[in-house]
Amino acid sequence: MLYFNNKYFSPTLIPSIATFIVFVVLISLGFWQLDRAEEKRIIEHDIHQAQKQQALNLNVYLKEEVPASLLAKTYHNVEVEGRYDSQRQFLYDNRTHNGKPGYHVLTPLHLSDSEMAVLVNRGWIPYNGSRDNIPNIQVSNKKLVVFGQLRNPSRSIVLSNTHISQLAMKFPVTIQSISVVTLSQQLGYSLLPIVIELDKEQPLGFVREWQPYYGKIDKHIAYAIQWFLMAVILLFLYVKLNITKSCEKRIIE
Repeated sequence: MLYFNNKYFSPTLIPSIATFIVFVVLISLGFWQLDRAEEKRIIEHDIHQAQKQQALNLNVYLKEEVPASLLAKTYHNVEVEGRYDSQRQFLYDNRTHNGKPGYHVLTPLHLSDSEMAVLVNRGWIPYNGSRDNIPNIQVSNKKLVVFGQLRNPSRSIVLSNTHISQLAMKFPVTIQSISVVTLSQQLGYSLLPIVIELDKEQPLGFVREWQPYYGKIDKHIAYAIQWFLMAVILLFLYVKLNITKSCEKRIIE
């Protein structure tokens, strides 16, 4: 029991333990949100630095590095020479643009002087009321150089084996999710574990308003402040509810 300014502070054991536990949890949640904000800040910084660098030549890069290393190159600008496989394309379903439903057109690109291929996201096309009524997505198989940005498919496309049975259908195949490994098996050639988002200035594409990475740092900071405020309020209520005036103390005794 503490006595100060004609008042007694006399907390009981069980409520004090409960308050301490909740207080620690609230403070921990606040610092966890601050850590999340810092992680997102680092990611955004790395992305900005990657986009400032010279475009990566994928044909040259793969002569020196293994394909899996491309996952560390996400958001880098890239150029690659090859030929589109127009006969085997995929329509990534449930993509929206200005509130309208549609698809992203994923077209394999065979790399020159290589047995590898990479999926190129050529942009958004609208859903026209029927899955059999889609815009013309055919593309020439002439050799060309494609410019774009590397994206990790696991960030935007759920890796799943749910729709393997659909791959036996006639191309272009509408898919809800994609497994690079499964598609490689069905296509009969290897796909790189990365997707290229076709640059807006490139021909042979559709609507391309690619969304930049946004880590929502402000949201994490706001959540952290919320948890810290709750901890302060809890501490205030704990002290307030356990303080009694001296006259009240004498009456109780």
